Amino acid sequence: MAESSPDTPSSLLPPLREELGDEAAGVSDSTLLKFLGWKPSVGRAAERFRAHRTWRASNPFAFDDPARPLRVGKDPELGRVLGSDFLVAPDGMTAMDGSSVMVGRLRKNDLSDGRTVEDVVRAILYTIDRVVEREGPAGEGMTLFHDLSGLSTNNVSPMIPRILLPAIVGNLPIKIRGIYLLHAPFFFRVLFKGVSLMLPSKLKSRIHFVDSLEEVHAAIEQEQLLEEHGGKRTYSSKDWIDAQEKREEDGTLESLSDCYVAESA
Repeated sequence: MAESSPDTPSSLLPPLREELGDEAAGVSDSTLLKFLGWKPSVGRAAERFRAHRTWRASNPFAFDDPARPLRVGKDPELGRVLGSDFLVAPDGMTAMDGSSVMVGRLRKNDLSDGRTVEDVVRAILYTIDRVVEREGPAGEGMTLFHDLSGLSTNNVSPMIPRILLPAIVGNLPIKIRGIYLLHAPFFFRVLFKGVSLMLPSKLKSRIHFVDSLEEVHAAIEQEQLLEEHGGKRTYSSKDWIDAQEKREEDGTLESLSDCYVAESA
């Protein structure tokens, strides 16, 4: 007797729609496939989809503020904060395990330039949204590399993880394969100690404080990194933002935004 093939995200899409019923009305197949890519189980994907919608209902500023949708073409401040390059996800940058790489340089997150904590969280969510879109149903996950050199207290706020972590942990269809924190100053380690209390043990086990780029190379090949980190990649935030805005305008950008439509007042 031939062995049955394992369930694939595509084969699980119809039963997921049936399970969600009216909750999935207006939600594209590509969006639902992101949840199945995260976990190829109808029950688990439906649970994560509902958790995401619940978080969105309680935090409309993130995706669902009609005055400033999470689109660079409709929110100039989102584009400005993204353009500071404090967090980037260059197309095609992958770790050795196939996960997409996001590069953080928090020294570029100047909280004295008028940006708010919510602005920063929205920029992070927009970047994550693009990584989730890029992965599609494959669901390889993401690896975060944060270069914390030059970091000051003016670049961080405890309110950022307080708002962001509940969105990421348990509510977004993402797999975090690893987090590498390079040259973390003492004050950041103290801050992180408090933040880590909010993290599940599995995620905490994937966080690595490192003192050299060679330790990062254990997860990300050197040539995949930006030139400033000894790699071969260049990155232009202007080009990236312009490309996203064009995709927003022509309708080819796929976003988790369609998981929830805020009710009008």
